[in-house]
Amino acid sequence: MFTYADETGNSGRNIFDQNEHFRLGAILATTDIAPAVHEAIVPFLKQNGVERVHAHEWPEKEVAELGHKTLDAIEKCGPWSFNLTEIHKPYMAPTKFVDVIFDAGENKEVPGDWYWDELNRHVLCLTIDRAMSLQAAKEFWVSYLTDNIAGILQSLELIDKAIKAADIAPQVREVIIAAFKFARSHPDAFTLNHTSKRKGYQASSPNVVAFTQLFQAIHEFAAQHKCSPQKLVHDRQDEFRAALAESYKYFGSVIWQDSKDGRFPSAKLAEYDLASFEMPSSNDNAGLQATDILLWASQRKPKSKELGLLKFRMRENTTDFFLSRRMSELIVHMHLLRKERERIRGASGPDEQPW
Repeated sequence: MFTYADETGNSGRNIFDQNEHFRLGAILATTDIAPAVHEAIVPFLKQNGVERVHAHEWPEKEVAELGHKTLDAIEKCGPWSFNLTEIHKPYMAPTKFVDVIFDAGENKEVPGDWYWDELNRHVLCLTIDRAMSLQAAKEFWVSYLTDNIAGILQSLELIDKAIKAADIAPQVREVIIAAFKFARSHPDAFTLNHTSKRKGYQASSPNVVAFTQLFQAIHEFAAQHKCSPQKLVHDRQDEFRAALAESYKYFGSVIWQDSKDGRFPSAKLAEYDLASFEMPSSNDNAGLQATDILLWASQRKPKSKELGLLKFRMRENTTDFFLSRRMSELIVHMHLLRKERERIRGASGPDEQPW
């Protein structure tokens, strides 16, 4: 199988710039779509006297029409999928804060269920997010990227003030108070290794977080269609080339397996070899230009019938992953709804209808 990936909203390690969202789009296909897509877009390129398609540079209707021709070409090549990862960059601060302070493997006052359980972990992320001012978020993020535990603890104190004034469930407050107390008393217990390697901070950039999420999508697509990854092509990214390549080398073979009960997923290594990894210019690759078109379409509300129809065609073959406050809220709601249904079923008895 072949994967073509492109991104938008790149700001490196700065998660507080005006472009709040980072998106990584990828076309996954059982065969190489690039030759077929090239034939589909060549007339557009010749007509407009350009080397490649930059979707945002052309009128919506024209790009949407080209998008339909691109999808026609892709569909003739066999099974395919469009994978979209969207990260609300400021939300990385509270989630990474939870990863550092509430890791039950390092903070001895955090019960394991409060870190490894999906519901509890997202409750912590939402609670910290509400209490984390912009000042606290920026202080934490800079300190996190530079392995400065003293700065992280300063941001913790700012968050603690907001926690004390907030209306928080007693169980959640108890866990937070205990975790903060341990962090103050045992700062050396926390593993911080961003500066242990050259450009180590990049491993926590939205770029790399989204890229590693793509690995899982590749494995799932390969399993679904009984094929092995052959090539992963990412649009040329000079600043993060080394970080992306290193992430792929060390984590590209890891397959996460959902626990189905909210517990932390298990992991195994893929039985096939890693696909080759390339980062060419999109000028020279029609597969990347196709990804650019679909990524552009995924972000826009249609003003034309053509784009509306294109998005409709894409929907059936799109899988997505979101890192945001809204997604955490939905995950919490989903788990609470499931628990309530289980409670009702238990109360109604095995032979009674719960509704």
